[in-house]
Amino acid sequence: MRKKILISIVTMSVFAASLSIACSPDDPFTLLRCQFRIENTEDFFIAGIQLDSLENLSVTQVAEVVATWASGSCPVDFTLNVGIFNPNDGSTGPDIIPVTLTSLVWDLYLDGDSGDSFDTTWVASGIMSEALEVPGSGETVILPLDISLDAFVVMGTMGPLEFIDLALAIGGIDSGLRDEDHLGRVLVIAVPTVTTPFGPMTYSGSLSINLDWVD
Repeated sequence: MRKKILISIVTMSVFAASLSIACSPDDPFTLLRCQFRIENTEDFFIAGIQLDSLENLSVTQVAEVVATWASGSCPVDFTLNVGIFNPNDGSTGPDIIPVTLTSLVWDLYLDGDSGDSFDTTWVASGIMSEALEVPGSGETVILPLDISLDAFVVMGTMGPLEFIDLALAIGGIDSGLRDEDHLGRVLVIAVPTVTTPFGPMTYSGSLSINLDWVD
């Protein structure tokens, strides 16, 4: 009897050790293969003016932005939506594995150069405020990041009209266009943390989130 118990304990220990190695927090992709990309922007305000339509952006409003910029400050607020896709849908493995994103430490960069080169300028940092479940159901879940910055301070090398052009590209009339000229001028560097059957796991390196799915 003791021998059977001992064999069972040894077998369970070996299995647990093997499982622990296979799903080590040092290798989180064995449990998590979530993919991230930039989806769109919403509610883009510059100097209190919402950029939602070129027709609604009057000469007077442009003058207001220029005057605000000249005063040494230019507040900007908008929501950046990050899409998250969980491919653990059971098609390539035995189980559907839902994932809960519990933390996302992020830095936001904007491309101030409309040319071919990518001139990244850091503009904001933050941490997601609420946990987000990402089911393995084939759907894209949206994580909204609330962005607030003083454009004059962080984009000081640009003039007000250049910044209005950038704002229109990434948050105004073209906020839904996912191409290099528009949302391609946005970059998020992030470190996610997720819950798993083996506890929380933090990605070993940062992700560069842009137009293409990245995992």
